[in-house]
Amino acid sequence: MVSASAASVSVFLLLLLLLRSLMGPVMAEVYFSSLPRNLIVSASPKPGQVLEAGIDNITITWGVNQSLPPNTDAAYKKVKVRLCYAPKSQADRGWRKTNDDLKKDKTCQFGITEQPYSEVNSTFVYSVERNIPTATYFIRVYAVDSSGAVVAYGQTTDAKKKADLFDVVGISGRHASLDVAAACFSAFSVFSLVFFFVLERKKNKK
Repeated sequence: MVSASAASVSVFLLLLLLLRSLMGPVMAEVYFSSLPRNLIVSASPKPGQVLEAGIDNITITWGVNQSLPPNTDAAYKKVKVRLCYAPKSQADRGWRKTNDDLKKDKTCQFGITEQPYSEVNSTFVYSVERNIPTATYFIRVYAVDSSGAVVAYGQTTDAKKKADLFDVVGISGRHASLDVAAACFSAFSVFSLVFFFVLERKKNKK
């Protein structure tokens, strides 16, 4: 006879197998250092250019490196275009820290677009969103296979992420001084209105 403990183990294993089948295939860890840089990516901002969040646009173009062997991109099914922090804007900011494990990497936090992969060069115009904080950035494009795993990349900067960077000035950073000035002006306007109202009343009493 089968003991109760053995039966319990069998039931547990069956439940575990059922759970895994329902969850689907478990995504393997992908490390950035293992990815080939097979995509050529360019963007409209000039090095050092300052863009304003909520106002300016970025034109991004990407495609497979044509110097690579044919069918290099045969497994590419989709691309993910991301806005990424440059190292100078990651310093002393753990929430922006780079990690070789893409699941833990916080370099490229802002999604720009996801599209089916095309064998010809693709272009997308991105309106810099209002929630983008003040920082220095570059653009990165990931190629994804049918399982959803990242299999290649390209970016607008060099391997050390020091060249061809651009800046974005966030809403709060851009308008902080203007808000203070506007508040002071409003307060001055109210004071002036009250002052002249009182002065006019005194003249009328005379």
